[in-house]
Amino acid sequence: MTLKGLYNVYLVLASFSSVHAATVNTPKVIERDVIIIGGGAAGSHTAFRLQQDYNKSIVLIKKGSILGGHGDTYLDTSTTPSTPREYGVQVYFPYLDGLDFISRFNLTLLPGLDPRGSTTTRNIDFSTGLELPSNYTSPDPSRITSAIIRFHNLMVSQGWDKMIEPGFWNLPPGPQIPADLLLPIGEFAKKWNVTEALPRIPAWMKVLYGEVGMYHIQGGNQLLYEAIYARLGAAENVLLNSLVSSVRRPENADDKRDIEVTIKTTTLSSTTRNTTTTIIRARNLLLANPPTRENLAPFDLDSLESHLFSRAEYGRYGTAIVSSPVLPRGYELHNTPILAAIDPNKPFINEPHVLEFASYGNDSDLFSIGTSGSGLAYGEFDERAATKVAQKSLERMVDAGTVKVPDGKEGGGDKKLKVVEYLDHGPGGFGVSAEEMKAGWMEKVYGLQGKRGTWYTGNAIAIDFSTQL
Repeated sequence: MTLKGLYNVYLVLASFSSVHAATVNTPKVIERDVIIIGGGAAGSHTAFRLQQDYNKSIVLIKKGSILGGHGDTYLDTSTTPSTPREYGVQVYFPYLDGLDFISRFNLTLLPGLDPRGSTTTRNIDFSTGLELPSNYTSPDPSRITSAIIRFHNLMVSQGWDKMIEPGFWNLPPGPQIPADLLLPIGEFAKKWNVTEALPRIPAWMKVLYGEVGMYHIQGGNQLLYEAIYARLGAAENVLLNSLVSSVRRPENADDKRDIEVTIKTTTLSSTTRNTTTTIIRARNLLLANPPTRENLAPFDLDSLESHLFSRAEYGRYGTAIVSSPVLPRGYELHNTPILAAIDPNKPFINEPHVLEFASYGNDSDLFSIGTSGSGLAYGEFDERAATKVAQKSLERMVDAGTVKVPDGKEGGGDKKLKVVEYLDHGPGGFGVSAEEMKAGWMEKVYGLQGKRGTWYTGNAIAIDFSTQL
């Protein structure tokens, strides 16, 4: 069980304890050089570099119970020995000094994906529960690879790759951004004959066509973040289970006041639930989680900040480890809309959906799933909503006879999906419209760097892959 899982167990125990109590303590005041909000890949890396390489005192504020963001690992104790199961970040690849950073913690990087048992793919339309016709042919892998290479060569030849990797600060001023980069992705792909690459365009191209390798951390991603947590000074400098309640910053360059961030931290035991308030003062603040309306609610935004960040559009996605008696071991049930039988490259699902139920192999009842809140606002697609979508997908497959209820288990409970672990990946597709980009949104956002002592990193200004972040 992960640390996050243990935290959730304590939360349940505390909630139902007959000796439950809540206390609020006198605020503690601490001072640091830099306050970092967000403890995913970007925030954890930044905190470590600032402290270890630049001799800055830091405090990192993390809403969750562990560092790592998308990089959680579940320890499957049903196997002997126990097996780490990745259900967020899968691989890292050579990009600048990304792998060197991991090596600083004496962790072993092994080639390829984290191993799981062999699986057979079945293509099923989750909206109906029906398997695609037997004459359905998946896109030819060689044609996909050729399209990825064409896409890569196009980006390099036009110089567009340098504008977007690893982040967007090299984009030219809004009116000078190449028009093709502002096209809807389907139109771009059709214009440049790379439609067959669409399912893979978001990933790093050189990995997909084999120019560079990919690697996973032996023992699981969480080993990296546990090591970062320990090296940062653990609880002294990393405030887990903490929510920002207010942020006060200098009004301008003439305002010499420190930044002041107030947080509330929840700690749990078997009998009590305590909330403590901490006031943190520093000269610099780094926002390492996306500047969504939800994350910025406690901030004292000025008119320019309010205007820029209110323009952002984003959805929500997540991953989970699940199990159910009706899910067949050794299979990957891939959500493939029936339209794929006509044109395998056409379907984009524009409603909340599950991407797949992917078995970890014949030795495990566990499956990984990816969920997308496509078409819904960020706040509408939380863990509960994602679980409901996954449950309905499973029920449709059972009702259609695509997956079978085990013999002797005909009750309605056999369709029940058990969510073992859920990982909220937060905002997906964070960005603005083409019109906003042409009006200079990105350069204006990047122009905020350092203003009011505030800095930005993470997927608001960079590609959303852990290696780059």
